[in-house]
Amino acid sequence: MTRYSGGESVDAGTYWNLKSMNVVELKKEGILPGGGEATYHRLPFFLLFLAMICLGGVYVLFLPVLIICTTVYMVGVRVFGSLFLQMRKSVSFGWRPQEAYLDGKGKGNGKKEANNEHPGKEAE
Repeated sequence: MTRYSGGESVDAGTYWNLKSMNVVELKKEGILPGGGEATYHRLPFFLLFLAMICLGGVYVLFLPVLIICTTVYMVGVRVFGSLFLQMRKSVSFGWRPQEAYLDGKGKGNGKKEANNEHPGKEAE
């Protein structure tokens, strides 16, 4: 693969910029887009032909798997989606954000504590 820079005059062909993953196809002689920092590689036809055959094979192999997985997912959402929604509505954690329990737990009656803090006060 020959290396070219952006703005360079090149022959007809397919050029690939690896940084931006941009593919430029020139039908006749022309100038590559971009500045001098853009780097392009010319892709030979036989390499593109082999890549398309491989990608087509991968597509044919995984298309049935993709269809089956999508069908199972859609049926699962339809069947169990409403079931999970009902379960979520029926389960409650008892948390009520509008209520506050600021008096604490286990302190008992407030009068007894006041007497315990100043035991001599009651005797007087």
